[in-house]
Amino acid sequence: PSPAPTICEERMKWHPNPNYEICINDFDYPPEWNNPNVENNYFYESLEECCKGVFGTPECPYIDVCNPTANPTSSPMLSPSESPVVTIITPVPSPAPTICEERMKWHPDEKFSVCINDFDYPPEWNNPNVENNYFYESLEECCKGVFGTPECPYIDVCNPTANPTSSPMLSPSESPVVTIITPVPSPAPTICEERMKWHPDEKFSVCINDFDY
Repeated sequence: PSPAPTICEERMKWHPNPNYEICINDFDYPPEWNNPNVENNYFYESLEECCKGVFGTPECPYIDVCNPTANPTSSPMLSPSESPVVTIITPVPSPAPTICEERMKWHPDEKFSVCINDFDYPPEWNNPNVENNYFYESLEECCKGVFGTPECPYIDVCNPTANPTSSPMLSPSESPVVTIITPVPSPAPTICEERMKWHPDEKFSVCINDFDY
């Protein structure tokens, strides 16, 4: 085939999949990514730009829907029965933050059980009057704000196979949740404890300090 792009390649822009595991050029992404105010944060003109923007390296795992049997020089030819996912060995990422890390802010999950940097949180947390109560610039700030300690259980969606020096390497079959041994909390109340007020549940059967009322 000619090196000139096909109509498919001209139409399909590269972007991360919703879990930020690979770069792909399909239409399966959250509709809010099409917002003109944020679309430049998600879409790229080439695979290399997507790899650099999402993973901080010029090569990364990807799926090319326009050319599913693509054969990069660093990868053997796929047989028709094999998956169209082509995984390229990725160099060690630069310590500089990737676009994913710059865009994703840390926050507690809805149960306040871990710190995480995804988009799965109540929409009311985006209210400018309260957002500073939930979002943090770093994992350490989130741990301190939610749990009162500099280390805590967390999930990093930008680097799901992260290997903190205090934790053993995860195998591919294990969960990306990395649980770090947390010191005994300070007796001073955490931001979570200061923010959450006690109340009865709707059935008046227990006392609880959540937002479900």
